[in-house]
Amino acid sequence: MPTLKRSLDPLALHDVKVVAVVGASPGKHYSTSVINNLAAFGVSSQDLFLINPNYDEIDGRPVHSDLRSLPVAPDLVVSLVGVERVEAVVDDAIAVGAKAMLVIADGYSEMGAEGDRRQAVLREQAESNGLVLLGPNSLGYVSPSHNIAPWVGGNVPARLTTGKVALAFQSSGMLNLVLNQVAHRRIGLSSAVSVGNEAVMDLGDFIDAFADDDDADVIGVVLESTSRPRRLAEAMMKARKKRKQLVVLSIGKSELGMKNVASHAGRMATSGAVWDALFRQVGALVVNDLTEFMETIALFGAGDGAQYRGGIALATISGGDCGLLSDLAENEDLRLAQVTERTQRALDDSLSRTNILANPLDLRNTRTSAPAAFEESLSALASDPNVDVVVLRLNLALEPTPMHIEMYKSSAEMVRRAGAEVVFVQRVAETASADWYDLFAEIGVPFLTSYDSMIRSLANIQRQDRALPGMNEGENFPTLPGAVGDVPAAEPLGWDDAMSWLAKNGIPFTRAAKINTSAEAVAAASDMTFPLVLKGVVPGVAHKSELGLVEVGIADEQALRDSAERMIVRARAVTDLPDEVALEIQEMVTGGQEFFVGMHTDPILGPVISFGLGGIFLEVLKDVSYAVPPVTNTQVLSQLKELKGWPLLEGVRGTGIKDYQALSEMISAISRAIAAPGNLVTSFDLNPVLVRDQGRGVLVVDVYVEAAARRMKGE
Repeated sequence: MPTLKRSLDPLALHDVKVVAVVGASPGKHYSTSVINNLAAFGVSSQDLFLINPNYDEIDGRPVHSDLRSLPVAPDLVVSLVGVERVEAVVDDAIAVGAKAMLVIADGYSEMGAEGDRRQAVLREQAESNGLVLLGPNSLGYVSPSHNIAPWVGGNVPARLTTGKVALAFQSSGMLNLVLNQVAHRRIGLSSAVSVGNEAVMDLGDFIDAFADDDDADVIGVVLESTSRPRRLAEAMMKARKKRKQLVVLSIGKSELGMKNVASHAGRMATSGAVWDALFRQVGALVVNDLTEFMETIALFGAGDGAQYRGGIALATISGGDCGLLSDLAENEDLRLAQVTERTQRALDDSLSRTNILANPLDLRNTRTSAPAAFEESLSALASDPNVDVVVLRLNLALEPTPMHIEMYKSSAEMVRRAGAEVVFVQRVAETASADWYDLFAEIGVPFLTSYDSMIRSLANIQRQDRALPGMNEGENFPTLPGAVGDVPAAEPLGWDDAMSWLAKNGIPFTRAAKINTSAEAVAAASDMTFPLVLKGVVPGVAHKSELGLVEVGIADEQALRDSAERMIVRARAVTDLPDEVALEIQEMVTGGQEFFVGMHTDPILGPVISFGLGGIFLEVLKDVSYAVPPVTNTQVLSQLKELKGWPLLEGVRGTGIKDYQALSEMISAISRAIAAPGNLVTSFDLNPVLVRDQGRGVLVVDVYVEAAARRMKGE
């Protein structure tokens, strides 16, 4: 089990002058890469020590037999040795006073029980001695802003430039790819780290450090899972509170993907919908693949990003392209800016057409055939008060010619002079020439690689903005586990305890009573209004309808008596505990929109609230929203409005507005109860919840609750 509190500072990995590479060997890829990269980023030959008892020198560099023989203490030890020798190297690093260590070896938690044992030993060695340890199973890190690059995944690209993007990845292979892409596309990098198996330092530690780093404005994260959920969430929240743009690609969210996470990384996995709930609450911008990830950091890496949250206008030089862009924008729910009537008239005049589609705008070939019309049209669009950024597609060639250079520079100047920012885009991968990226870096604008990825990336930004009301107000997540452990064993609450739980938390339940005989049913009905509903109360049975344990529309006493006698027989037949069978009698409630509210305990993120419309919306459309408790009324309302079924609550086609305010207040109250100290409820299912007409509140019709086993035993 990971320790919950650590005071190790990941900046020890950056504050480095003297480096020792243990296991350095001639002609080996990892060894050659890390030595070259350390030297390229400024570690002098007298401060770079190679350790290997089998060699006297490597490529003209002297080699020492072990760490203890060095004349000075290294700030950083890079361990290239195999798993069986790592513990001894860690002991030596601690003995000589090293501050930080990078462990490349695999063979740890990704390898099962024995690997878990090795990783636990490694963690204890490092944490008990204050050693900042990155890895194991890591390719290292690159930090242009700190002039240090102990990276073993090949030579760091020479085109890499210093900038404001920081990267923290759990996938070393993906980071290797992204480093090359970032360099090729001239996206300035502050730092990039491959956290590996996270024995000691994890994603949360590095996100926290990047939040405090003035050189990092954009934090890109690739995440598979975490063993310290609360630390991760609080670090992300800190980054957003410090106005850092947090871009997250969460991988392994599908059922097959979760199996892969467990297989190759030795991490527990959880569903994408639950992860997305957490990311919403920390204010992260969620992307769906590496293409969106690259496009998004390209956008934010070139400016402060505020313009992408305003009005978006698209302009191209082809009518067909405008049709394609319109389709893509509608499919991805990218909301384009609506221009003013004044702008519309200006575009009609300059392009000699009536009621031209202003956004996306077809500039045709006016750049060459009618330059004045091109400038007038582009300037009119960019100067519209509703437009903050113009995404512009112009002609490309495999390499930029002087004509292209002048065209792009002058077009960017036109847009900026008119008061907007510009993004250039190509239709598909028309060119990947480094010279093009050099040109756009010189101009200081992003260059995106396709219409599709551009639309998806900008739509993601808009979705993040719409989700901001769902962001947590504070930085604490009391229900998130400090460390991942076993989900507690649970047992169902009996009917009486379930009713008490509802009442305690102010959750309205339809008029009901528990009875044991048909005579008791008739007696209880004297305080109710027919028609009635009768349900079997069977220990451990949550879904009664499938077992024939629900009868509705009971019209009178005789029908009730007959129904009760049938139900008792039916209920006793489906359980091994027939003496504990009871019946529940309810007034039959009609009207209102059917809804469900539930909670389960996730193996990683702990208690998770879920809610959505019932019926087909739940069973077929999976129209469900999730939240990590507690959540406020404002947060719940924000999520309700993003459900596909929201119009049914808002009153579509004259059906009348439902009391969604009462619904959101109930969900928020339940979430606070789940987050309260001492809560032992591990799951519940309120289904259906009837959301009645505005002002009439909500009413729960059925409930199932499970609580930690110790609660059931009276502890």
